Amino acid sequence: MPQTCTYSAYAWDTRKKRSTQHFTVSKPYHEVTDEERDPHVPACTICREDQVSIDPKALGISHDSIMICHVYAEQIQKALQQIADSGQFDIEKLEGYRPGKTRGKIDENGLRTQWSQHSFGTAIDINAHKNAIYSHCPNKLTAKAEEVKSCKKGIGGAWQPEKYPRLSITKDNIVYQAMTKFWKWGGEIDGTTKDIMHFSVTGY
Repeated sequence: MPQTCTYSAYAWDTRKKRSTQHFTVSKPYHEVTDEERDPHVPACTICREDQVSIDPKALGISHDSIMICHVYAEQIQKALQQIADSGQFDIEKLEGYRPGKTRGKIDENGLRTQWSQHSFGTAIDINAHKNAIYSHCPNKLTAKAEEVKSCKKGIGGAWQPEKYPRLSITKDNIVYQAMTKFWKWGGEIDGTTKDIMHFSVTGY
C-alpha cells in the first residue's frame, strides 16, 4: 500500500463548458475515502500513486506516456500492442488517468458532482479528434456516419468511419476487439449517449 495519496483535479462547468475549480490533494493513503475509489474496482483509486505509466512509443505508437490504474495496466498495454501490431488502425491520441468531476448530478452552480472513471485510471479515450461524444442518439452504431446525423455532437471530432477508417472506432474493428476483452465501449452503452472514443470498466 502506498504511504501517500496525491492528485490534482477539477470540476466540469456545464454552463461555461470548461473545467473549473482546480485543486490539489496530498494526504496519507489511509485517509482515502470510498468516494475516491472506483466503486466497481476499489483497488483503483484517484491517487496518482495507484497509477502506472505506459509508454506507447515502446509499443510502436507515436504518443506520449499515459497513466492507467495498476490493476489494468498490463491489459491496456497488451491491447495497445495488439492494435499497433495489426497494422489496421492508427492511434494518434490517447488519454487515460485524468481526475475530474465530469459526471453525475449538476449542482446549483452548474458543476458536475461525481468523478469520472478516468479519475480512477479505469478508462481510456482513443482518437478523440475523430470519435466524438454524441447525445440524443436514437440508433445503435455500426460503421456509418449517417447514424449520428440526428445526434447532438459534444466533445471530440466528428465520427466519420467511412472517411477515416484507420482513425474511427467501430464495433467491427481491431480497437473494439482488443479493448472489449476486459472493458466496455462507450459507443454501445444503454441510453441515447454514445461516447465513441471511450472504453472503461462500465462503458460510461
